[in-house]
This record gives sequence, C-alpha cells and structure tokens, in this order.
Amino acid sequence: MALEFTHTCIDLETLSTQSDAVIVTIAAVKFRFDTDETEKFCVNVNPREGKELGLHISKDTLDWWRLQNPEAVKAWQHSQIGLSDALDQFLEFVPSSKTMKFYCQGTNFDFPVMESSFRVTGKREPWKFYNLVDIRTICWLASFDYKNAPRVGEYHNALDDCMTQISWIKQIIKGQN
Repeated sequence: MALEFTHTCIDLETLSTQSDAVIVTIAAVKFRFDTDETEKFCVNVNPREGKELGLHISKDTLDWWRLQNPEAVKAWQHSQIGLSDALDQFLEFVPSSKTMKFYCQGTNFDFPVMESSFRVTGKREPWKFYNLVDIRTICWLASFDYKNAPRVGEYHNALDDCMTQISWIKQIIKGQN
C-alpha cells in the first residue's frame, strides 16, 4: 500500500520579489512527521512565458542572482519548460486537497507568487487558504534559530531549501531545538 502524504513543503526561485514574480523553479516535497520518507518534485521554468503573460522581472533580483553561488544559478537554467506545463505537472504532483497542509518559509511570498502564476495561466491552486502554514512562524514560536541551523545542500536551490525547511520543522516537532 502506498504511503499517504499529508504535508507538502513548497519553495520557488524567482526573478523578482513581487507577488507577481516570474518563476524559474518550482520545488515541492511531500512528507509526513512519522517517517523520513518523502516524495520530491522539481521543475525549472523558462522565464519567457511568465514575462509574456505579464509577470514581473526585477533588475535588482537579476543583480542579486549574479552575486549568488554559480551552482545555484545553474540549477535553474537547464531543462526549462513553459510555465503552464510546469504548473500542470505541479498540479499532477499535488492534486487539489481540502486536507493537505502546505508549508513555505513565509506565507507572503511563495504562495502569492504561485497564485499569480495560476491566475495568469487560467489554473486553480490546489490548496485551501486555511491549510497554508508559515515555517518562519513555527520557528519563531519554538525559539528555533533557523538562520544558524544546519541545512541540506545549496542555498537558493529550491529542492534543497524544501528539504532544509522540512528538517527544521521536524526538529521542532520532535523537541530537538
């Protein structure tokens, strides 16, 4: 019998910090608190379609990317697909659910950016507003210093960021902070 996942962590890499940012990577990891098993999703998005649909690219963010680890930049510059196809694949990975909890590091960026992309492509996000969870708030409530906590992989690699954030909330839930 297949393991049923009840939680999904999402992380994006984008070309702006606005809520209508062009997405270049969508990563999601399904997980549970009672096992270390996960199911991973990651797709790189060609920024052209997002820009053509009116999504935002910021010169400041492009300049910021130029200062990042070249490996993090290379991670989203290969095997790119169109935004609409990327969102379709994401929706196949995480079908609409009234019970799945969705986690991001802050609810004021990744979720609104995804919602903007869903809107301009005529798609509907798979989550209910009441199932959105802020990892920063969890860390704050637990007095967990995530800025100095161990991480998985590279900074600004969306899949590595998901795995890192999942490890933080699991440590907090297990009382290991």
